[in-house]
Amino acid sequence: MSAVKTVLFDLGNVLVDIDSRAFWSGLGFFQPEERAPFTDGYTSLTRQYETGYMGTDDYLSGLRLVFNKKFSIGRLQRAFSGIIGEPVAGVSAIVSRLSRTRQTALVSNTNEIHYKLCQTKVEALQLLQKHYLSYQLKAMKPEGGFYEAIIRDQGIRPSKLLFIDDLAENVQAAKVAGMQAIQFKSSQQLETALQSLHVF
Repeated sequence: MSAVKTVLFDLGNVLVDIDSRAFWSGLGFFQPEERAPFTDGYTSLTRQYETGYMGTDDYLSGLRLVFNKKFSIGRLQRAFSGIIGEPVAGVSAIVSRLSRTRQTALVSNTNEIHYKLCQTKVEALQLLQKHYLSYQLKAMKPEGGFYEAIIRDQGIRPSKLLFIDDLAENVQAAKVAGMQAIQFKSSQQLETALQSLHVF
């Protein structure tokens, strides 16, 4: 197995807790049947936003239409921002330690609102030398194009890249792209996995 040169960290539920239900509760929808009429519109619009085919102003305006103009732009943005929780315990220390001896980078399906919020909430982001973001790459994990863009930019064999993500499908796609990969479950589990790969 190749020695790892760059460690790639996912954002949501690796560096920071994510609660997608917070968006709905922030708008007063607490039951699935209340959300149902709006779910498809919200999901489709958010995917366009997170793949960079829609800017923030158009996204929020589009959301307002999805919800039949029931909510103000401000309330929609606050509810959407509420998805971002607190940093995941213990991971910042791992990033700090790794960044002393390896290249490190962020690899995230995200959008401008959440990314800007995380820059103020997640200290570890300041330690990661490169940030690969779906809305800038115009590709999302687990699409092959997302991984290909990282490999091209890194300019090294994919086997020297270690990809860390909480979702099994994203981890599997990284392996298909030739990367080493760890599915994140906890900071303690991650530390043990990094030690077993002689990265830590």
